[in-house]
Amino acid sequence: MTRESDAREGPARVGEAGAERELKFVADRRTLRAALASPLLGGEMGPPAWRRLKSVYFDTADGDLAEARVALRMRRSAGGWTMGFKRAGQSAFEREETEVKAGSALPDLSLFDAAVARRIEDLAGGEPLAPKFGADIRRAARTIEAGGATIEVAFDQGFLFAGERRENAAEIELELKSGPPEALFDLGLALIEAFPARLCAASKAERAHALIAGKPAEPVRADDAALPADASLDDAIAILLRACLMHFLMNLAALDKGDRVEAVHQMRVAMRRLRSALGLFAATVPSAALIALRAETKRIGAALGEARDWDVFVGRLRDGDLARFSGEAGFDRLLAAAGAKAAKSEAAVARLAGDKTFDRFALRLERLAAARGWREDVSQEALAALDQPIEAFAAASLDRLRRKARKRGRGFRSLTPGKHHALRIAVKHVRYATEFFGAIFHTESAVRRYARAAARLQDRLGELNDAQIALRLVKALGPAEKGRAAYAAGLVTGWCARAGEGDAAALRRLWRGFKRTAPFWPNDKGPA
Repeated sequence: MTRESDAREGPARVGEAGAERELKFVADRRTLRAALASPLLGGEMGPPAWRRLKSVYFDTADGDLAEARVALRMRRSAGGWTMGFKRAGQSAFEREETEVKAGSALPDLSLFDAAVARRIEDLAGGEPLAPKFGADIRRAARTIEAGGATIEVAFDQGFLFAGERRENAAEIELELKSGPPEALFDLGLALIEAFPARLCAASKAERAHALIAGKPAEPVRADDAALPADASLDDAIAILLRACLMHFLMNLAALDKGDRVEAVHQMRVAMRRLRSALGLFAATVPSAALIALRAETKRIGAALGEARDWDVFVGRLRDGDLARFSGEAGFDRLLAAAGAKAAKSEAAVARLAGDKTFDRFALRLERLAAARGWREDVSQEALAALDQPIEAFAAASLDRLRRKARKRGRGFRSLTPGKHHALRIAVKHVRYATEFFGAIFHTESAVRRYARAAARLQDRLGELNDAQIALRLVKALGPAEKGRAAYAAGLVTGWCARAGEGDAAALRRLWRGFKRTAPFWPNDKGPA
């Protein structure tokens, strides 16, 4: 069943609010026309009417709302003025939305619910709100029934603007109006298989705001997941998976048109955090769906890891500690050979983005989280554990990871490079679990202290690991490359072998500091 939308873009009742679950796909105009006519998206009912929507977004001079991923929008359409508030949710595809009728083009916060108005005022901090950027869009929309759900399909074309800067916009949006959320993701998966459209995690407001600076997209670091203290294990799995995916997706823009090296790094960190989270749940919730997700995470992470390793090595050769050998025979050939390997690894990552591997991964993960799919193939014991509060699970997990790290560090003075690597991984898992669960224990200063001790040790062990990786990468160069760069390669190998030993005294101090830092969680078993 299909029907033309009765204009979601029209005015809403004062105070209407809710969570919006939406998928956005960027496309060119040719793809937009094909999608509009496709039976997959209700094309059999013929072309819907087009409406013009001109939106202007208000913010402070310093962009305080955009910084908090909040949008205050004034929109004009045939139905008159509406004022909208949107705030990013815990998922890349969920937003809190409130829309009210307005009498003019200027915001009147008193029309909002008091809590929404107060939130905007707090973010603005007393600073005036002024028009900053916007969108001029023609929209055609229809509503379809798919998979037992009602989904609005919107076809947008027009442009985004900020001052004199413009960016064309052509998008297909799928918004869940009612029914099971997994139907939305199934339709999204079908859409990307049918058309050359790409999943987009950034809203129009976020993309238009980026035009203000006129600079390429910047890489985004991970935010700690907001786990409420009363969350169940079931809730925690969904929240943590989505938080890691959000971190991954927010770096796609920089991968495409920005600091690609740092974007690859942040996407790799996102995959590592996700794998670490999945490892935490594996024993208690041995779900086939989570196991499959972890395998796909490993596959994507391996491609990102290879690219990151070569990026770091090339960076060290160009302007890092290894640049000291730049005047030696064969150095330019060594740098060129490493650069070629880095470019090949970058191309492998680009292929994953281009063949929609990342899009499929994101949609499947979100579908799994929305449906709590890990409940479908586990025992009654696991189901009971999923419904328990997260605090006991978190404390037991942190305790287990801490003990494992301390075990890996026994006989610290005599650890080999391989054992340093194993210790680094163990400490990394402790650090990630601290970031995941720290907030639920209401011991903020103790959490920060513990996370800092783990991070310092992990970073120093990471420097030793970088030296070992550099040795591996020199060996990975083909015989011809190594032959032409033999002298420089020998110097680099010798330097990295020495750097791999590190400052033993400083490293021991960091290890002792980590061991002596008191846990911030209930630790009934006492010291390990």
